[in-house]
Amino acid sequence: MKSITKNKNNVRLISLKVWKLLFIKKKKLSDIFQNEQSFLYLNVKDRSFVYFLIHIAIRNSNQIKFILEKFVKKKIDKNLISLEGILVLGTSEIIWARTPDYAVLNSYVNLTKDQCGQKYSGFINAVLQNIVREKEMLSSEKWDLKNNYPKWLISNWEKSYGIKDTRDIINMFNKEPYLDLICSKKMSSKSKLKLIDFLNGIEIYPNVIRSDYKGKIKEILYYEEGIWWIQDLGSYIHIDFLISEINNHQKFQDKKSLKIFDLCAAPGGKTFQLIDNNFQVTSNDVNEKRLNLMIENLKRLQFNVNLLSKDGRNFKFKEKQDIIIIDAPCSSTGTIRKNPDILIRKNNVNHGKLKYIQNELLLNSSLNLKIGGLLMYIVCSLEKEEGEDIINKFLKQNKNFKIIKFKKFNSDLTLKPNITSEGFLRLLPNYFKKHKDQRLNGNNGFFSTILERMF
Repeated sequence: MKSITKNKNNVRLISLKVWKLLFIKKKKLSDIFQNEQSFLYLNVKDRSFVYFLIHIAIRNSNQIKFILEKFVKKKIDKNLISLEGILVLGTSEIIWARTPDYAVLNSYVNLTKDQCGQKYSGFINAVLQNIVREKEMLSSEKWDLKNNYPKWLISNWEKSYGIKDTRDIINMFNKEPYLDLICSKKMSSKSKLKLIDFLNGIEIYPNVIRSDYKGKIKEILYYEEGIWWIQDLGSYIHIDFLISEINNHQKFQDKKSLKIFDLCAAPGGKTFQLIDNNFQVTSNDVNEKRLNLMIENLKRLQFNVNLLSKDGRNFKFKEKQDIIIIDAPCSSTGTIRKNPDILIRKNNVNHGKLKYIQNELLLNSSLNLKIGGLLMYIVCSLEKEEGEDIINKFLKQNKNFKIIKFKKFNSDLTLKPNITSEGFLRLLPNYFKKHKDQRLNGNNGFFSTILERMF
């Protein structure tokens, strides 16, 4: 048999490499999948498998640990990092994938020989053989999915949303993520239908196409034409509400004269959405890497924007703005379905540091807003400490601001259940369940509010 290292397309070898970058090097999963050349070299089918296997390993990390503790009695040498990864990936594939058992065993035994040496191949074979023998029993064991989540997180959600919604959120997060594309108003109806067909997707909301596409983004139809961009439905809806509010606001009749500032703009979805609706926008982001990605997309979409890179907490605006949007840095717990590595990279969230940044962004923005102007605050977090609590505290300290309560507007997506008694918009990940195809249900979790400066 040829050495595994000679096979550039070996998906399990590359899965192991991704696992080590993720679990050992603590790299972000999205960065790995965007930048790791060995992964990008794979064909669509093999990339999908690596993607699937890694997501399984993350989402079921505690369950996998529980299973391995039954069959591995000795502690694994810390220097044998690959051995641990092989055990995790092998267990993941045996329990949750449909790969024939013999293929899994042969592949991981050979991978062990190649990466750890001949002497460990027998150990891996014995452990995985035992898991295969007990697979039916292990698969049928009742395992509460919430046990794969940090206890502090579950406690927060159950307190905020109740046991049922928490369970529904976890179930939604345990599904494979989808891809949402936003169709520019430049796109014709004919082109939209072609794009939907290419993606084997559906239009889940006006101009929002959802698909389980796993191929390269640059290979999607009309990429070069620049008539679509990637943005989650949850994010899109909030700006859709803001645009509706602007259009209905008596003071904002002249779109082109409005001074709109997107304070934490990258990777750009909110800015693109506003420009596509004929608004002039100044966009800012302190994160250089995210900003560079935004610049690439601006060029592709042929959108013009005044782009800055300043710290929004102390940035001195040249003149007061009509509208300021703050998509604040947060724990991102509303995006776990797409970014499950949050569960392993953030065992606990430093809410103190995050709240300090969020408060500073709000305060500085409020001082630079015109009387009658609108301030929109958004976080992709499920934690009320970063949403409702932040805004309630701000309003107590700033009596010159009031909430503009969200209203239901003309759409086939009913948002009434997510508009709180205070008038905030709280989108839970388990909300959008419109389609029979379960892969395409759900959305990222978001909180947002619109505040008006009265004096």
